[in-house]
Amino acid sequence: MIDLEIIYSFNCLISFQQQDHYQHQAKLQFTSTKINLLLNSQCYEIDISYQLALKWKCQENKLLSMHFQQFTIYAENEDLLILKKHLDCKVTYVGIREIYDNVILIQQTGNAKTCTLKSKIDDKNYICKCYKKQEFEKCRIYEQLMILRKLNEFKNVARIIDFFESSNSYYIIFEQMNRIHYHNLSHEDIQSMMFVYQIKQQDILCCVKVLISNKIYHSQINLCNILMDKDMNCKLIGFENAELLNEENDVLNSLMLTMAGNVMIKLYQYNSSNKDLICIPDYGNSLVQGLLQSKQDQQINIEQALSHEYFDYFDNNSSPMMQQQIIPKLKSFITQQSLQSPIDSNI
Repeated sequence: MIDLEIIYSFNCLISFQQQDHYQHQAKLQFTSTKINLLLNSQCYEIDISYQLALKWKCQENKLLSMHFQQFTIYAENEDLLILKKHLDCKVTYVGIREIYDNVILIQQTGNAKTCTLKSKIDDKNYICKCYKKQEFEKCRIYEQLMILRKLNEFKNVARIIDFFESSNSYYIIFEQMNRIHYHNLSHEDIQSMMFVYQIKQQDILCCVKVLISNKIYHSQINLCNILMDKDMNCKLIGFENAELLNEENDVLNSLMLTMAGNVMIKLYQYNSSNKDLICIPDYGNSLVQGLLQSKQDQQINIEQALSHEYFDYFDNNSSPMMQQQIIPKLKSFITQQSLQSPIDSNI
């Protein structure tokens, strides 16, 4: 058996269920897969997995203790924060009200509710997706968590924060994001935001690229599942509609490219008074046609899409992306009848 490297250790006090009022001095250390509790000559090893149910105690923006199995651990706030950061989304937390409050319902669709929460630790707002257990299989929750953890460092995927479970619900906590309400924008507003649309379309294609490279299929790449963070980065959500693939699947990759093309059409529909005659600037027409080709051997691939001349009007090296001096004109048109794949009205 190979000893795993200790990531961090700290002194703590431990009490047991049968000895609630007696605390033992001990040391807690953790590796990538285990929590070790060193008490006198004993060492308790606890596996880090979703089977480990753990409850935090928080007061006045500080963590006081955590409880799992028969142990209650008391330690300094700074040490517990380091441990929590390591355990976030790798174990199952219980007692969501200990960490979050001020629940405000945003949306209820199908088998899930979306709420905003406020953390008692840092006073920041977060998004919570709540699923009823009788309507959502546990294996699907775990697969969603595995996918989100795999993509957690990618800037165009919603960042997962915590995972909680109660007697009847699952809760996945995400970073704060906002939906863009395009229907509230005037024609002039959208004209001035054309460069933002190009940035967004490139972000969406980047999402498709990272999904393909990680062998993940997302079946609902649409405007309903694209939010924006405070830095105006597109964030893909809706990973209850995603699955891990055993191997790369060209057919499913092609479908995701088609969905990205449909999103691009939908964005530019808001700029056209005639929804059947969609106005796309410069080379956007050929990009959309390439994404929506129904024959796989004629469809452009993800690398060709990201390097398309449609994006040449923008300086990719600046942050945020800025428009260059040459201002693209709306000079090409695309109609529904000219597309090989129809526009999905549900996007």
